[in-house]
Amino acid sequence: MFTVSIKLLTLGLVLLLLCGAAAAQSDLSLDVQSGRGKMLQMIRASTAPVIDGVMDEVWSIAPTIEDLHQVNPIEYAEPSEKTVIRVLFDEKFLYVSGMIYYQDRDDITANKMIQGANLEFDDKLRVYINPFNDGRNGYLFQTNANGVRSESIVENIRDLNWDWSGIWFAGSQATEYGWFAEIAIPYNTIAFDPNSDAWGISFLRDVMSKKESMAWTSYNRKVDPSNYATAKGLSGLEQGRGLDLIPGFSVTDSQAYNPATNETAFEPFLDVFYKITPNLTGALTFNSDFSATNVDARQVQLTRFNLFFPEQRRFFLQEADIFEFGGVDRNAKPFFSRRIGIGPNGEQLDINAGGKLSGRVGRWNVGALAVKQSGNTDFVPEGSEVVNDSDLFVGRVSANVLGQSTVGAIATSGNPDADESNSLVGVDFNYLNTRSFDNVTIEGQMWYQQSSTEGLDDEDSAWGVKLLSPNQEGLKGRIQYTEIGKNFFPALGFVNRTGIKQSELVIGHTKRFSAGSWLRSFENQFQGVRVTSTNGDVESELSEFIFSRVENQTGDKAFLLFNDIREVLTEPFRITDEVTIPIGDYSYRRYGVDFTTGGQRALVATLRLENGGFFSGDRSTVSGSIEWNVNKNISSKIEYEYNKIDLPEGKFDTQLIRLRTNIAFTPEWAWITTAQYDNQSKLLGVNSRLQWVPRAGSEFYIIYNGGWIDRTERGFEQIGKSATMRVGHTFRF
Repeated sequence: MFTVSIKLLTLGLVLLLLCGAAAAQSDLSLDVQSGRGKMLQMIRASTAPVIDGVMDEVWSIAPTIEDLHQVNPIEYAEPSEKTVIRVLFDEKFLYVSGMIYYQDRDDITANKMIQGANLEFDDKLRVYINPFNDGRNGYLFQTNANGVRSESIVENIRDLNWDWSGIWFAGSQATEYGWFAEIAIPYNTIAFDPNSDAWGISFLRDVMSKKESMAWTSYNRKVDPSNYATAKGLSGLEQGRGLDLIPGFSVTDSQAYNPATNETAFEPFLDVFYKITPNLTGALTFNSDFSATNVDARQVQLTRFNLFFPEQRRFFLQEADIFEFGGVDRNAKPFFSRRIGIGPNGEQLDINAGGKLSGRVGRWNVGALAVKQSGNTDFVPEGSEVVNDSDLFVGRVSANVLGQSTVGAIATSGNPDADESNSLVGVDFNYLNTRSFDNVTIEGQMWYQQSSTEGLDDEDSAWGVKLLSPNQEGLKGRIQYTEIGKNFFPALGFVNRTGIKQSELVIGHTKRFSAGSWLRSFENQFQGVRVTSTNGDVESELSEFIFSRVENQTGDKAFLLFNDIREVLTEPFRITDEVTIPIGDYSYRRYGVDFTTGGQRALVATLRLENGGFFSGDRSTVSGSIEWNVNKNISSKIEYEYNKIDLPEGKFDTQLIRLRTNIAFTPEWAWITTAQYDNQSKLLGVNSRLQWVPRAGSEFYIIYNGGWIDRTERGFEQIGKSATMRVGHTFRF
């Protein structure tokens, strides 16, 4: 077994970070270079521009921004293309326009034409705003040459939550020089401080054919609230009454077979959002309907631990960044909203009513969530537990300290999938420093949680500490230590492994090359993880090496992978219905190679091959995907994963296949279909959705869901189907 001294490497990483910090000197010119010292004097529009992607006279009075610099491939280098950005405001909207120039108009990449689509590999114009100008939070709004809108909120200063959605407007048109974009952001979509006339602001433009990004401000190849410029003179802003009413209804006809049932249900719903102050929002939901959310991507389960599925429901995503805690993204997460409205066996539970209060008051970030969840006593699925109605609560508060850091607390109460009472309290400190050293970012988190669960006593706490330097060039690394008691149970959170002590180290180095080289970057990385029981007995060890991760100037990537793994089973692991791995101490190694082509291409492919040991036997894995962007109206993606597993206890294979097709008739009309099959559940599921979004805040859906089970000799047998019509509209006052 290949072993690595975590303590020795951790000490080495700390010394490297300290030496780098000591050698780096604060460079006052960096603020000018990165853009952090830039200032934009805002001009009030005399007439509101029409957001149709056509340049008109109203923009002639706007201040212009042309001094963008490269973020990639060479940060702070001169961009290869010209961009002219103009900004205006009035009492209701912030307006931004962009003249997007190309030396060759054939370089325009605009494959997406469905509102809300992932624009990662399209040319786009991004607008970043931080209405509190505190360097900590913000919003991102982006559009492409087809006028497609996509948006996110900023979490933990540098992370983006793309599941958030807000009402805003965009229009784009082709021009002789490239394309022209207009954006209008309503103040009643965002939170802001009416007593301040200064906002953080920045802009970014992507040219995917060249894999080039250019921005007005950046630091360490990132555009985030800590390095935005300042927009001055924003005064007289109005949100009206700050009231959004979103009524709607859904009609569902569902059929099940064996036994045969047929049911038609009419479900009205209502969401209410009210700006108590411009920076504090109250939200209510009644008889919540989540039928239009995207279907979860299935995952192959070959570990002993629960899988993690991200939140997609709009009510819970509203200002979700405020509820983030201690940088915990998976195990020991104190609040995970996907626990609400989903029963112990995955069945959907009704949310009769819910209320939320979230926002910022001075230096304080506050959030409170209360939900009345219906149980499953009317119909208990076979094999499921009985769950009664439950009252659920989450409260979160944090204070801005030390320039870019926060200190806070969280509390939860209630158990969404059992009748046993549960509560939790926790405190956290999040440290960030992007200002003290030249192109070096330092982050750190410390947190502590205590749960209280009926029937569980002692060993019910968890705590963790993390230090990282996530630099985009040169040396980077992370050290982390976590302890989770065996009876720690965040009923409203996520935990998949308890009674452990976990040490983790990541250290890597990235070399970037000039634009004249065929290579863009070259990276190597090591990750070491050691998990023991609270008594110190080893449960898992991982040493992972990623060798020669290369990216060329067109975005094609490849790397080599080596894993050295140790798993100690103290109880049998039932991996399938037919195969159980016995108690034992297992050591094995795995090797792999990964290829990905540039995402801006019409045909995009990924391929990953792995081979090696797996507990007491062997495992071979092939996974990959092919996406074909036929044109801006039609695209299709197929994903496949195959595992061949050969153990002394038995042989089996797993297959997962997913097919997604997108047909955009216009940016407002689209037909999206997802089909998934895996041979573990033997279930084929189809979700097909016709959507009409005539304007931001209005939506109409017709949704079909079908399920079939693979009976092998008899083929596929349908087990259920449903058709839903859903209508919703936002009324703003």
